[in-house]
Amino acid sequence: MRPRDLLLPLVAVLMTACGPSDPPQPAPVTDPAASPERSEPERPGRPAQDIRSLLQEATVGDHRSESNRARDRYRNPVATLAFFGLEPDHTVVEIWPGGGWYTEILAPVLHDQGQLVVANFTTDPEAGGVARMGQALVDKLEAEPDVYGRVNMVTFAPPDQMTLGAAGSADLVLLSRHFHNLVARDIHDQVLAAAFEVLAAGGVLGVIQHRLPPEQDFDPGQRTGYIPEAFVIEAAEGAGFELEARSEINANPLDSADHEHGVWTLPPSFRACADIEDEAERDLCRQEYQAIGESDRMTLKFVKP
Repeated sequence: MRPRDLLLPLVAVLMTACGPSDPPQPAPVTDPAASPERSEPERPGRPAQDIRSLLQEATVGDHRSESNRARDRYRNPVATLAFFGLEPDHTVVEIWPGGGWYTEILAPVLHDQGQLVVANFTTDPEAGGVARMGQALVDKLEAEPDVYGRVNMVTFAPPDQMTLGAAGSADLVLLSRHFHNLVARDIHDQVLAAAFEVLAAGGVLGVIQHRLPPEQDFDPGQRTGYIPEAFVIEAAEGAGFELEARSEINANPLDSADHEHGVWTLPPSFRACADIEDEAERDLCRQEYQAIGESDRMTLKFVKP
């Protein structure tokens, strides 16, 4: 099968076994702000900084565009990565970075002591739109070697190219806003297995995903971008992970998760407004969805035992 045949469905999308007397208890909702800060060791010529300071410094770097910075208030990168337990000496694998939104923040933090591995889309021209996205990330990293010069890149194109790195080599695997793509292609179990393999014992799988309320019916075939939290937890636990904590860092109670164009109705896509010809009406449409903000998202921290 050609890469194009494997990857075209992704382009269309993008853009407990307990006894009755012992029901499973939910994992605690953890507030990262309540956790004690951990500091990196002293290094010659640079004072020690806690991870939040390093992350905050990265978010305001000149290498980030204004449009990407505008997403910070919805995506809460400092609190989210601190919740996942990121440290500056970690090896982090970022699965399908897309345009590199998290890459922009992770690369400077890990530059001196750690290692960032981006598991990129294929750049094989036969893959069409996916290849263009993959090449765009390559170009982005090559354009700023001072920021991204130590980033390693691997091609991750399930089911043919499934290696994220050497077994047991990673401290954190980040899977941000892609679980719906994995489910749509029925490869989520394979990708979770690859994440489990690359992580060291005690390593963390951090999942951020558009969340479908439990009272709404879930149909993977509808491809709305929304997934039930219970579905993600069951799949990760089936791969061998343990749910250590979950957080409402990226929750949005204004999002009903019931939109004609799925999650892409909301910013930054505004797909419901795209075909409105009248400029004033289009602006009103965008204002309506901007008032909601980006999607309601689960933030789950899994650990490899």
